[in-house]
Parts: sequence; structure tokens; C-alpha cells
Amino acid sequence: MVHRLHITVGMLLMLVASAASSVQLAYEPVGLGWSDDEVEHASAVQMDALAERAEAAHQMGCSAHCARLQRVFSRLVAGAKLQTTRSATLGWSLLVVRLPDVQAMAMPNGRLAISEAFVDRHLQTDETLAFVLAHEMIHSILEHERQALTFAQLMLPRQIVRSVRDMYVEIDFNLSLLMAMEPVMQQGEYEADELGLLLASAAGFDPDRQIAFIEAQCRADTGRQPLVATHPPACQRLQALESLLPLARRQRPAGMN
Repeated sequence: MVHRLHITVGMLLMLVASAASSVQLAYEPVGLGWSDDEVEHASAVQMDALAERAEAAHQMGCSAHCARLQRVFSRLVAGAKLQTTRSATLGWSLLVVRLPDVQAMAMPNGRLAISEAFVDRHLQTDETLAFVLAHEMIHSILEHERQALTFAQLMLPRQIVRSVRDMYVEIDFNLSLLMAMEPVMQQGEYEADELGLLLASAAGFDPDRQIAFIEAQCRADTGRQPLVATHPPACQRLQALESLLPLARRQRPAGMN
């Protein structure tokens, strides 16, 4: 039986109301171009297109992991809402599809998506699922999309006024700009990894078991990099996470499994 699971804050169980959810880990981004609404409106097209594609392929909703997805997401949202002034106002939601070519993604407005096919292949435990979802939440909390767009704008002639949609077109077709953005995009991934690990640990998920996802990616890494690598090499990500484990272990509330 297929369940059309679309988890919203109104459906959350709020399982973590303890000190774990009161830990503030993130910074409030400043000096960014455009407004929240402009970036959210322009980027929402991608999530809408994903939902339409899943509907057309009859791959919308969860099938085997409904309860687990809701349970893990619920625990993470409680802490995510306390990170910044803005994150407290986001309408956190999780769209579940079953498309085999989709992994996990986040929009600037707190809308996340994940594929059960990806969960089946790579996220066998609650801890690895929590790590991936928390990673995506940090992208929304720290406004990484808006940060990247602001950086890209600074690399272009300043006398031309550009909308957010203009910037997306420029990034799609300007290879030199995309290459210049590579360090910024990779730094965003490091931040999402590290703060995601801490956020999930504060929600009670064992950090040592969370990083099993990146450990598997590191073992499978062939060392070949694309022309523009938006993500750092998996083994470098793992090394950064391992260095953070002592702090992550202290974030986890005592007695939580």
C-alpha cells in the first residue's frame, strides 16, 4: 500500500521537547542579495517540477518507510526551528517520492524532498537518515542558495541589474562563473555536513552511526572529479566530520537511543 506522505509541521509529533532541541548551533546569515521571498519564489519551480514528475510516474508518496520518515523528521524539526529567527518561521515540510534518480534536496523555504529509493539504497538506519535530512535542513537554515547567488552576482559586472531568475540562467550557461563558485558551494556542503551532524546529535541520534553514510561514500569514491565539483571529495568530508565527533557526542542528550 502506498501512502502519499507529505509531512508538515502541523502533523509533527514534536518528540523532542527536551534540552536537546534548545541547542542553537547555526549563525544568522547577513549581507545577502535579494529578499527571502525572491529567492524562494524562483527556486520553488524545482520542487514543483519534482512533484509533477513523481505524480506523472505514479511515484509520489512513501511505501515502506512512512513511519520512520515522519519520526526522524519530527525530531529534527524541533531543533531546526530554534536555530535562527528565520528558521523559526519556515513552514518545514518533507515531500516523499519514490523516483530512483532522486536523492534528497532542500529549498530555501524549508521544503525538503527525499526519495524512498535513496532511503532503501543508502539510509538503512535512523541515524543515517537523520544525518541526510539534517544536512538538507542546514542548507535552508543558512540560506546557502541565497549565499551562492549573492557570490555569483559579485563575480559579474555590477552595472547590470539582475533578477534571481537572471542569475540562474547565468549560472546555467556561464561555465567560468560556475567554476568560480565551486569553493563557495563546497564550503556550503561542509557547513551542512558539520552543523547537520550537530543538529541530529542534539535531537538524540548517535553521531558515530550518523557518519556511516559518508563512510560508505568515501569507500566507493573513485577519485574522479567532474569539471565543476559542487561537493567536496567524500573522504575529505568524512575527515572533517570525524574531527567534529567529540563535540557531536557532547550535544547528544544522555540516555537517548
